[in-house]
Amino acid sequence: MINETSIIQRNDGIVETEIDGELVMMSIENGAYYGLDSIAKRIWQLIETPSSVESICNKVLQEYEVEKSQCLHELLEFLNAMAKQNVIKLN
Repeated sequence: MINETSIIQRNDGIVETEIDGELVMMSIENGAYYGLDSIAKRIWQLIETPSSVESICNKVLQEYEVEKSQCLHELLEFLNAMAKQNVIKLN
């Protein structure tokens, strides 16, 4: 389970491309496709290098108008879903 102090990084087996402003990714490992909206795309950019959930949340708070509690809740929900699909990994 991912929490605020977890260090997150992209899984190496993901191929990505941008189509009409949306990031589309494919997992080579499981053959699944994923589409990311602008905020999820920004999170994906932020985890190009290992980053803590707290650090990611702080950057999102600087760039978007959202309450910290909502940001953290939705970020953890998103990252846990991505971890279940092996799109990201914990360091």
